[in-house]
Amino acid sequence: DQVAPIGGELVLRKTAPSCFFGTPLAALLVREGIDTLIVAGESTSGCVRATVVDGKASRYKVLVPEECVFDRDEAPHAINLFDMEQKYAEVWTLDEVQRRTTVA
Repeated sequence: DQVAPIGGELVLRKTAPSCFFGTPLAALLVREGIDTLIVAGESTSGCVRATVVDGKASRYKVLVPEECVFDRDEAPHAINLFDMEQKYAEVWTLDEVQRRTTVA
């Protein structure tokens, strides 16, 4: 329930770990002039990581609010957050994301 869409939010159905694969996400981001992604959801070691890697490969700035991602176990969660921060994304607290970003 904590990550369920709220009224008015766009929902893309995906069939692969990355939100980019087989969805119109890239086209929507280009159309809206978006250059930064804030990635949240489950699982840190699977879908979140795949989306972060594809986002970085597509040259987006990628942010991961650490309180907004989770996994089945703490070990893969922590390891993948560390690795994503080293290579693909900035891992910030949710408070930091809210303070440092502006939503158009």
